[in-house]
Amino acid sequence: MAWSPPLPTSESCLHDEKNQLRDSLEPEMRRRQLILGAALGLTSWGLARAAQPGAGASLKAAAARSHRPWGVAITEAQLQDPAFSALVLAQAAMIVPESEMKWDGLEPAPGRFNFSAPDRLLQFARRQGLQMRGHTLVWHQQLPDWVVALPPAETKQALESYITTVVKHYQNSLHSWDVVNEPIAEDGSGLRRSLWLERLGPNYIDQALNWAHQADPTVPLLINEFGLEGDDPASEQKRQQMLVLLRELRQRQVPIQALGLQAHLYATPTGPTFQRLPAFLQSLADLNLDIQVTELDVNDRMLPASIPERDARIAAIYGDFLTTVLQQPRLKSITSWGLSDRYTWLNQYFPRQDGLPQRPLPFDSANKAKPATRSILAALNTNKS
Repeated sequence: MAWSPPLPTSESCLHDEKNQLRDSLEPEMRRRQLILGAALGLTSWGLARAAQPGAGASLKAAAARSHRPWGVAITEAQLQDPAFSALVLAQAAMIVPESEMKWDGLEPAPGRFNFSAPDRLLQFARRQGLQMRGHTLVWHQQLPDWVVALPPAETKQALESYITTVVKHYQNSLHSWDVVNEPIAEDGSGLRRSLWLERLGPNYIDQALNWAHQADPTVPLLINEFGLEGDDPASEQKRQQMLVLLRELRQRQVPIQALGLQAHLYATPTGPTFQRLPAFLQSLADLNLDIQVTELDVNDRMLPASIPERDARIAAIYGDFLTTVLQQPRLKSITSWGLSDRYTWLNQYFPRQDGLPQRPLPFDSANKAKPATRSILAALNTNKS
């Protein structure tokens, strides 16, 4: 969840790149323009009508037509908001705890596990006929103080015990598990210099996936990473490093079923673009890996203050990204990191300099549809690979 995005590609560089690609990509550009038109309310009557929430459309229904659940990250506290809870039930087929399954909450003291909060979320999901994802087992943040203070010799035992206990507790209950979260260095130079790498060496990733598989052989296991989506050099470098890691895991026959694309997208007036993403997704498919979009939102802190301008740009990015990933048959689910602008982590961690609240999610702070909603629905309804 907490991350530092790569520096956005400059507007001029993106403009030059689009000009160079335009001649060879005219059919694709026309399709993406159609998605943008839907976001701005300028498409044909039929497409606009199909994309209108309240006319029988919902994110979960549109995504289900291609057999992909639409998920939403939530907290237990947010479900105390009746209007928001109703929106979740109307729009989502799956939930993921935003923070309740992090180590600092589940095992605040050695051997003292507290599953009460995620258990309540799982009970909510079951009552409502929703699936739930597990997020996340191995991360360099939100660690309890006692884990950070462990001597290196005891770290491996603590990690194995934690993964085994947590995964067994939720055995046969979850859609999938984010086992290792954000293992790649932000500049794509190699593995992140985390506590895990420094104490356990690079084999910690193999070990974590093996321990999780032994605890529940039925649940799909993921590595989950941000900064893999755009055309900027930093994202390309990170993609290549991820492929190196995944190929090595495959060669060692480590149990992993999918890669999670966090898809925390960083908006600029002309970007990001996703021309290089399909080849990466196909490389994952060639490794016999599924793909899940796990934390989708659009950071608007670099956009103008005007709400219509921001909403149009955010809608275009949603449409462009989803149109791209939905072409890949190995895409198995899409989860947004929140659902309503009322509850977004970005206002705390990446506030706008003008002090205005961000508008990064499918619905606005009043839980009403906005251009992003219609753009997402248009992409889901016209791309059903």
